[in-house]
Amino acid sequence: MPTEDPVRLRLAIRNRSLNFYRAGQSVAEVQAGPKVGLRASIHNKYVLGDEGQGQSSMTLSSAGLSDQEGGCRKYGGLDELRQWIANINEKHIGDEKRFVDLVVARNPDAIDLEMALPAYSLVPEERIAPRMDLVALEPVGNRWRIVFWEAKLVDDARARCRGDDISPKVIDQLAQYTSWLRHANHRELVACAYQNTCRLLVAFRRLATRVNPGIEELGSGIIAAAAPDAPSLLVDDEPRLLIDDRIRDDRTSSLAFTKNGHLDKLRNMGLHVQMVHSLNQMTLEARP
Repeated sequence: MPTEDPVRLRLAIRNRSLNFYRAGQSVAEVQAGPKVGLRASIHNKYVLGDEGQGQSSMTLSSAGLSDQEGGCRKYGGLDELRQWIANINEKHIGDEKRFVDLVVARNPDAIDLEMALPAYSLVPEERIAPRMDLVALEPVGNRWRIVFWEAKLVDDARARCRGDDISPKVIDQLAQYTSWLRHANHRELVACAYQNTCRLLVAFRRLATRVNPGIEELGSGIIAAAAPDAPSLLVDDEPRLLIDDRIRDDRTSSLAFTKNGHLDKLRNMGLHVQMVHSLNQMTLEARP
């Protein structure tokens, strides 16, 4: 099994737009409408390579390629697109993002990457807009449940700490996610939105088969959730932790992670932690 498909794009459905991901990294946001037509917003670092900087994006539409300063030029077609792909592959994808993409490839019921939560906190000055790395479905009896995963590399300092009275930073990070999910009717909103996502994924795949009849099947959970008479999705409001331990460094590997008590500390705090040591261990575990 290849470690990575060099040309694969993944689709994430947003509110009135689509996001395309390459190796776990968002590379384009696509919108369509009667006023704007079809257009894609692409970070300038993917378009310009070494000349790209800052956080500005460029827009590709039927009018050409434009930047935020008002300049516009003709789009270079497939040759230019291939250069964008090379820019993305060579310089702008980190190990954690690649890890998430490999996990998605092995879990057909993954339904989203980088779920952005609206800024929320009971303490106004602490309000931030975090993102959960991965959203998937898992069976629960005759229904399906939405589950959330945060991905970390085994050498990430946020997943480890020394001292019995100190918690790793990831504990607070996941607690913020749980707090948001449990606030007001957020779980019901999430369940409704992702059930609609499943229906759209089924519809989009039907369209895609006209171009590529051999496109991969969707997961059974997505198909079940998209059925007209499907019950509402359940929501697990306690995100889980997925740790990539495929590096082989005696100081940071799972051997050291376990020996130094980091794994026990996370699990003793009630966190569901899945360690990944190889490509064959990337199937997401269900919560007992």
